Formats: sequence, C-alpha cells, structure tokens
Amino acid sequence: MQDFVACVSTIEDMASLREAIAHTSREIGFDYFAIIHHIRFGRPSTDKVRLSNYPIEWIAKLRVDETLSEPVMRAAERAPTGFLWSQLGDYTPLGERDLAYMRLAAHYGLEEGYTVPNHVPGETFGSCNFAVTRKEALPSDNLAAAQALGSFAFEAARQILERTSPPSEDYVVPAPLTDRQRDCVLFAARGKSDSVIAELLSIRPRTVNEHMEAAKRRYSVATRTQLIVRALFRSEICFSEVID
Repeated sequence: MQDFVACVSTIEDMASLREAIAHTSREIGFDYFAIIHHIRFGRPSTDKVRLSNYPIEWIAKLRVDETLSEPVMRAAERAPTGFLWSQLGDYTPLGERDLAYMRLAAHYGLEEGYTVPNHVPGETFGSCNFAVTRKEALPSDNLAAAQALGSFAFEAARQILERTSPPSEDYVVPAPLTDRQRDCVLFAARGKSDSVIAELLSIRPRTVNEHMEAAKRRYSVATRTQLIVRALFRSEICFSEVID
C-alpha cells in the first residue's frame, strides 16, 4: 500500500492510474477492480469516476440492459465499511432480480467480490469494487489491504478527474443556504407547516414561504421535497437533525 500511495501521487492520467490499480489489485489477490460513482454504466458523464478492468462483455451488458438491478451499489450506500458480496443481504434486502444480477455477474467472471464504500458529502456516492473469478480464490487475509487500496484509489481518481475534466455543463454548484433558509428547510424536513415554522422562528408565514422559494431557486428545483433531498445530499442539513 505504501508503494501504491507513493506511485499514485505522481500519476496524472486515468490510463496510468488504471494500470497501477490493476497491478496492485493482482498483487493482493484480486482478478478485477472497478472504481465508480454510482451512475448507470450507460449514462454518459465527463465528471464522474468510471474506471475498471471488468470483463468487456459484462460492461457491455450493464450498458444496454436498463432492467438490471444493482444490489452492490445499494449495499455500498448503506455500509459503513468494506463488505463481501456474499454479505449483501446484511445491508440491503435482496429480491429475485438482485439474486439474478449476482448470478449473471458470476457467469461473466465476477463470482465473489469485496466492495469499499466511498462517500464524499455533496457528491454522488461511489465505491471501489474488487472481484475474483472463483469464490475459493478470495484473498481473505488481504481484505484490510483492499479497504486501504479502495480508499486511496478512489481519491486518486477523483483528483485526476478534477484536474482534467470540466464539470457537466448542466450542473452549477449552488451557493450555500443562508441561516434563515437553512432553518426553514430543516423545520420543513421535520414535517412542520409554514405557520408552525413562523411561530418557531418568530417571523410571518409569508416570510417562511419566501425563504423556501429562495432556497429552491438556489438549488434550481421545483418542489420542497426536491429541496430537502438536495440539502441533505449536500450536507447543508443532516439526517440526525431531521430525525430527532
């Protein structure tokens, strides 16, 4: 891991990073890796990480089949640390479509794996995934190393992307909410009406509505539900404040 960290600190392009990750993955016993932001493979994007050496046939399948369930991504968004694919049910309910997805992955050479969640506040969730072609080949003694590799590799990919790729044209980073806007959004997330929020903040209900409308304009959204989701996503309010 020390060698890898020293190596990636000098890497400036995705092709070289991919080679370094593939080499280090093999060194610790994995056949494949995939570092991804959690968007569908078929969705074009210039500002999201999508780096892997997965079998080409499997990637092609993911790109063309919009009906595929993706239980590994769901589990990664709930797990606090790395987990085996055989432990998916510990983090997300698995239906028949999910089980079919995992059988299909095994068919294409990804029989067992280890996923490291990568959560950066205000960004799309991501993960670093390592896989082996046979369950019995899983390098169980090296999972801690995979956890470290997944964290360092994902951050290296993010940094290269920030330097080399402009953000999507349709996305503008919103200005932070003002204190009053944040107060109103937080109370709305707790289910309070405008009249109750006004009483709590000692302002008029009309003023509450004005703050909420201004906050929606900052995030370029049409509804309060979208506003609350965006505010949670960017950590301007947090779940512990909402669910008291």
